[in-house]
Order: sequence, then structure tokens, then C-alpha cells
Amino acid sequence: MASLTLAAPVAASGGIWCEGDNAFAEIGTGRLPVLHIIGAHAEAGEVAYSTGPERGGGKPFAVGQAFGDDTGIMIDFVDPSFQDIVVSIRLRYEGDDADWPLMGTMVLDSTSHAIRCGAD
Repeated sequence: MASLTLAAPVAASGGIWCEGDNAFAEIGTGRLPVLHIIGAHAEAGEVAYSTGPERGGGKPFAVGQAFGDDTGIMIDFVDPSFQDIVVSIRLRYEGDDADWPLMGTMVLDSTSHAIRCGAD
């Protein structure tokens, strides 16, 4: 019975998924009172970044900083040496669409992409 309890991390995590023209991101989050990023994958055009192969293919990146409140979400992902921001996501709560309540931009390798996002 204990192995079943330990093998159920899905209930303890959530996520943010985003899409735009030729761009998307999937961000795994914890269920804490603060925004806690546990993994991510971001892609635009021919360029992709990932926190690990379990999240999808791409160049490695790491969470640099993340903040969320009742107005929006801001996340910066950095290269593995923590010297450069390689993906930046800025979202604001907007609109009435319950499935896609977040709108904003994802800057990936200095190119900005309009995105809309949902979360659970």
C-alpha cells in the first residue's frame, strides 16, 4: 500500500500549457502557496529547450526565477551556467475563457511570441 502512495505524484502537481503561432510551452508546477516550477519544455520554430528528457527534447535550461500572483505569472529560464535568460514568459489574467485565462508573451532566444495559456 505504501508503494501506491509514493507512486502518485500527479495529485501533487499541476501545470501551465501555452500555445501561439509556431510556439508552445508546457510548465510543470507544484501545488504550493507560491509558484514552484518543477520542469518545463518550450519551443518556437526550430528551437526547443527542456529541463530534462522526461519533459521533451531540446537544449537544456533551468528555472532562473518565477513569480505569480492574482494579476499574472512571470518566469525566466536560464542556460545551465545561469548566465543568460534564454526563455522568458510573461502572462496576465485576461478574458473570460475558463480554459485559456492567461495571455502574454514568450521570448525565446530574443524572439517574442504572443501566447495564450491555461492552467490546472
